[in-house]
Amino acid sequence: MDETLAAVLSYLPPPTFSTEDSQSYSSAVDAAADVSSLDGEDRISRLPDALLRRIISRLPTKDAARAAAISSRWRRVWASTPLRLDDGGGLTPDAVTAALASHPGPVTSAHLASEHLASVDPDVVASWFGSLAAKEVDDLVVVNGSWPIEWRPPSDLLGCASLRRLWLGLCQFPDTSGLPPSFVNLQELGVVHSAMQDRELHAVLPRCPELERLALVLTQDYPRYVHIWSGSLQCVVLWMSMVREVHLDDAPNMERLLLEPITGASMHVKIINAPRLKVLGYFDVGLHQLKIGSTVIKDGIKVKPSAMVRTLRTLALKVQFGVAEQVKLVPLLLRCFPCLETLYIMSVPSETAVNAGVEFWDQVGYTECVHSHLRKFVFQAARGEDNELAFVKFVMERAQMLEQMLIFVDDGHSRDVVLSHLSSEGCVSADATVVVESHGKSYPWNFQRAIDMSQSDPFACST
Repeated sequence: MDETLAAVLSYLPPPTFSTEDSQSYSSAVDAAADVSSLDGEDRISRLPDALLRRIISRLPTKDAARAAAISSRWRRVWASTPLRLDDGGGLTPDAVTAALASHPGPVTSAHLASEHLASVDPDVVASWFGSLAAKEVDDLVVVNGSWPIEWRPPSDLLGCASLRRLWLGLCQFPDTSGLPPSFVNLQELGVVHSAMQDRELHAVLPRCPELERLALVLTQDYPRYVHIWSGSLQCVVLWMSMVREVHLDDAPNMERLLLEPITGASMHVKIINAPRLKVLGYFDVGLHQLKIGSTVIKDGIKVKPSAMVRTLRTLALKVQFGVAEQVKLVPLLLRCFPCLETLYIMSVPSETAVNAGVEFWDQVGYTECVHSHLRKFVFQAARGEDNELAFVKFVMERAQMLEQMLIFVDDGHSRDVVLSHLSSEGCVSADATVVVESHGKSYPWNFQRAIDMSQSDPFACST
């Protein structure tokens, strides 16, 4: 359980305070308490209210309570400072109850992730969420830190209308059958290693008119079908989840669909109405199937304008270049996104090494995005195989607008050998910068980058 819990916690949003700041302020409180105890004088009370509020707001809940205990003035300031409740660091259920009962609110954030959560009296937990709703909690993280993960937060959680961010881990989503959710201000929803039934997901989304980011992480049995009907969603992240299909049915503000697939887990991706979609990936050519409108993108079809997404600017693909069926799909996928400017290719080793597609690329006709729009091309985990080089050469010979090509060599393979092969194949350009580096320098792709909308390119590699 410890390893599972640690994995879940690693996906949660960072705390609303700096750990270093908290440690330094806690030390300051200890020092002030020690000095006061030496001469009996309450020196803390000499500090101005503004400074006391600043200190209190940065202390973990346990330390804030200690500070209030050593100074009557701190107690008054604590009550007038928005509460940040964190049950980490040994805060007991009784202390959580006491903090919520004694503080008038509002609650800036609440982080409930202790091993006691599933064993606490359900009526007590329900009272916590009722109090959080009444005190207008803004940011809420709820993680069941012990077995069983079938534990379900009380439906009182659905009444927290003030929430802007909600993350749930190692639990079941609250029952939506009797009490419809009222997340009218929710902007970010994350579900980590938890079960959220399809009907619950589809009941919640229409009642979140401000929702911008949805993340499903390490989900297993449910949800299976993610159908997006949302006028506000901008980013959906499916990270190591067993989702079977994701449909952008009506997503007028959707900009990013970000995927980190599980090995062997197939997924259907359907784009119906997403007129602002700019970023897609990693799309695994061997596991994922793409459908745009009524057109399934498969070998043998001709990509018509109705099957094109002209808004897409960044595409990331995982491809086994040793598998002919996957190689043949790549130009079809590129034609679906004719205005593509940045292309990431992650080369995946094949079980049987065959030179599929070496001559194929010589026969590929005009591809608008490559010929007229592609500015940045990144090839990751290169091993210098002929089938990889054939694709790189295809891009280099046709990409008239290319400004930068980055090739990162897979671990265990020689950078110099790959560079030599590139040169011998003529994969150089007088107009584009070509950089060849080791793969270890290239892969900053992680969940925190994916969910961070301030990252203009979540796949961006450094050299």
